[in-house]
Amino acid sequence: MIKAMNIDYTPKRMEDSSGEVLSQLSKEADGVSHEAFKRKAREHQVLFRERELGVGFCKYPNVLAMSDARKGLVFFEGFRKEILDKLKEPIPSTSSAPSGQMLTNLLRSEHIPYNVFFPMNKDPEGCRDLFNAILETNVIWKIQDIKIEYHPEPIRDYLDDHTAFDVYISYLDIKGQPCGIGIEVKYTEKEYPLKPNSREYNNVKDADGCTRLSEPYAKATKESGYYRSDVKPDILVSNMFRQIWRNHILGASMVLHGDIAHFTSVTLFPRENAHFSVHAMPAYKKLLTDNAQQTFIPICYDIFFNLMEQYLHVEKKDEWIAYLRRRYLLY
Repeated sequence: MIKAMNIDYTPKRMEDSSGEVLSQLSKEADGVSHEAFKRKAREHQVLFRERELGVGFCKYPNVLAMSDARKGLVFFEGFRKEILDKLKEPIPSTSSAPSGQMLTNLLRSEHIPYNVFFPMNKDPEGCRDLFNAILETNVIWKIQDIKIEYHPEPIRDYLDDHTAFDVYISYLDIKGQPCGIGIEVKYTEKEYPLKPNSREYNNVKDADGCTRLSEPYAKATKESGYYRSDVKPDILVSNMFRQIWRNHILGASMVLHGDIAHFTSVTLFPRENAHFSVHAMPAYKKLLTDNAQQTFIPICYDIFFNLMEQYLHVEKKDEWIAYLRRRYLLY
């Protein structure tokens, strides 16, 4: 099962002690290919707005007018009312409020967890089978909950920041132990720069700009056992890996805290987004120990949708998955 999901990566050689390799990878990911992909994705969403939604735009062709955005047109019509009702509920202390662009900007990824994962709550058994296939195991016994934009609290007991999973799936394994899957959902995003004097900056840099991990970051990174002994913190806090690493060690901190027995980090992204498919994903996996390889799974939209079609049995499944393919696949 998992072999069918493998992406045709062309990873570059990585030397963990050298910043030159990271610099070269960043330059390649910054190149024309990513801009061409983003332009293609923007055009795709504009055509979706024009042909499928049949509505106008506000200022930019990929941005809905607020009157249309409030109708939830970014969401699949078959589950739209349920999603909008969910968004009206009070925000739990463990979650962050959606940004103002989630309902308006068709090119953002924030709405995608609702379109892809929210309906899985209707079929916990199918969701179990889906993720057993992705994890290439039969360890998942029962799906307990699917949460969107989640981080454990109190934050001081974990990474002591607001790192959050786009989607968090809690489950019981065949031994009855609580376990978790943290999912990061990407669309046109790539790496982002570290902002000086931000909380994120202060967790990974000292006053002189040298790498210095905060105590929670250092503890989770070291005690997770995820990383090879020759992997330096400079590599992990680089723009290319920082968010991937933070999400991975957030799950590790939950294991260390005793909340869960096992954690798996999944990153979902378009095959055409070369920053992830060609550069960041294969390069990050090269930082992991052999035992940690199974704790990190990258997967492309097209493969994920195929597996959803195979394992899920929710109402309107055919219409829903056909929508996801039309909406997010660029071919």
